[in-house]
Amino acid sequence: MSAYNPPIHHATAVQRVVRSLVEAALRVVDAVSSGYRRRNLLNQLEALDDRTLRDLGLHRAELGSVVAELMDAAPSTRRQARQSSTSGRAPA
Repeated sequence: MSAYNPPIHHATAVQRVVRSLVEAALRVVDAVSSGYRRRNLLNQLEALDDRTLRDLGLHRAELGSVVAELMDAAPSTRRQARQSSTSGRAPA
């Protein structure tokens, strides 16, 4: 008696379904992990006092957008620190 060998197109379809399920599961895990990191970062920033936030150039009302920018979920709207030139000139 010989074992049943499914047609190749059937095996390929099953592989595509399994691959799709694995990719969907990975997206869910990534979303949950990203949400946890986002919430953790926001909690850490919210724990800072107003003076520390002011020293960082931040206002409490903008912490959500700061976290979104840090998580690459929103474009950066804050000025980036410019690196000093190595041309030998003294800073102005």
